[in-house]
Amino acid sequence: MKPDQIVVTTFYSFNNFSDEKLSEIKEWLENHAETQNVMGLVITGPEGLNGTVSGPKEGIETLKDQIRLWTENSELPFKDSYCEYHPFHEMKVKLKPEIVTLRRPDLIPHGPNAHLPPKSWNEMMEQEDVVVVDTRNDYETRIGKFKDAVELDITDFHDFPKKMRELNIPKDKKLLMYCTGGIRCEKAILEMQEQGYDQVYQLEGGILNYLKEYPNDKFEGECFVFDYRVSVDQNLSPSQAYRLCPHCGEPTDHVISCTKCGTEGHVCQKCLDLGPEKETCSKNCAHHVRIDSRSVRPQKEGFRNKPRENA
Repeated sequence: MKPDQIVVTTFYSFNNFSDEKLSEIKEWLENHAETQNVMGLVITGPEGLNGTVSGPKEGIETLKDQIRLWTENSELPFKDSYCEYHPFHEMKVKLKPEIVTLRRPDLIPHGPNAHLPPKSWNEMMEQEDVVVVDTRNDYETRIGKFKDAVELDITDFHDFPKKMRELNIPKDKKLLMYCTGGIRCEKAILEMQEQGYDQVYQLEGGILNYLKEYPNDKFEGECFVFDYRVSVDQNLSPSQAYRLCPHCGEPTDHVISCTKCGTEGHVCQKCLDLGPEKETCSKNCAHHVRIDSRSVRPQKEGFRNKPRENA
């Protein structure tokens, strides 16, 4: 780590927090962000904490210590990576019924549940009777996943239970499930055990923890993250290839030259297929292309097209 680099850390913890405690946590995080130049997104709720934050090393280490106090877990893991810039623009602390939305607030993990460290994960992936399941959304799996993993083609995690019932994977199979940092699998494994699977395992710490130990191994591509880095590569460095499409917000590595201003931009193929106004670097340029196309009146015989007044 370089002295001036920003630390980005991801964490989660399932706890039973009162409303009073949640108010205390929100106030502390917002004050800490203001005084220590820490930014990010922290989801709080009666069942715990889930967040990714960025900032100078000292401010992040102080935050880690405080979170370990709140969660009463001195060994609470944090998944760190580094960046030359803040991948967030502000600190947001949100209160929600669930810290990861499965729409099953009754499913609350209590301690480790069939976690596989990266080394054990690699070994089990070599077995013949396993099915590897990617619990993430479709826009995440498109840019990277474990080799031969089942993609669920979902856009929200709360669709996971229904999709797994539809797939009807034989219950004598071993299910290996993974996500970005581990939190989705903490609830997904409970759901699958409830559906009758008794050989279900989850990748400890998710893809981020795996890449820390095994870059360029069984995970192929890049790992989508929910901040302005868009994704991280095999070395957990901010992506050099992917940007968010300005029209739909999904990751893309497709480069275009904006038809309005000529600036280089990134637009996904799905949006490009919608028409010329999407071949633009921003919603603002798309708006002007749309106005320009409407400002031309249908051509009449003997007259040339003229723009509308005040166009």
